[in-house]
Amino acid sequence: MEIFILLSLALFSDAMVMDEKVKSGIELDTVSANCNYDAHYKDHTKYWCRGYFRNSCNIVALTPNSTNRVVLKDTGSQLIITVSCLVKEDTGWYWCGIQRDFARDDMDFTQLIVTDNGDGRATGFLPDPSGNRNLSCRTSKAIQKAEGSRMSILIICILITGLWIIFIVSHLSRGRRSRRNRGVTGKSITRSSQPSQAPSVVSIPLATI
Repeated sequence: MEIFILLSLALFSDAMVMDEKVKSGIELDTVSANCNYDAHYKDHTKYWCRGYFRNSCNIVALTPNSTNRVVLKDTGSQLIITVSCLVKEDTGWYWCGIQRDFARDDMDFTQLIVTDNGDGRATGFLPDPSGNRNLSCRTSKAIQKAEGSRMSILIICILITGLWIIFIVSHLSRGRRSRRNRGVTGKSITRSSQPSQAPSVVSIPLATI
């Protein structure tokens, strides 16, 4: 009976429904999306993916895992997606979905628009009047830039060290070859400087008869 109910839901109902089709937010702030689904799918894996077409969207996060900027919360009847530290590049089409075993994943979409001024505030946007979130996002970006700079410096230091080692090894090799060449030349000069001794001729006086 339970299998029949699940198959009926898969074929004749929308298991996942997005609360709003368009959401707006401001850079460095937070936006949320609520996807309601049938309680029969409470134990199924849910996900948040990005892309215009549902069959080719790129999964950003899967329950129960989250990322640094995308937090997924599954209540058993609703998937709540929270995206923090927005940037303008986050603008695009997104889908929330349910992984299903006997049918195609049930999905619903929304369009996210991120602006760089206060005119973009709309439903689904969670403002922070204190400005603490903006400060934390800026701090996070600054930390990421600092880490990137440190990594670049580390790579440069490794390259310089490698070149210095190659230079030292090459210099030592040239020194060894030079010493060997000098040794061979010295031996040749020593051999050639020895005087050649002509065989001595002994004169024997002839006796007169």
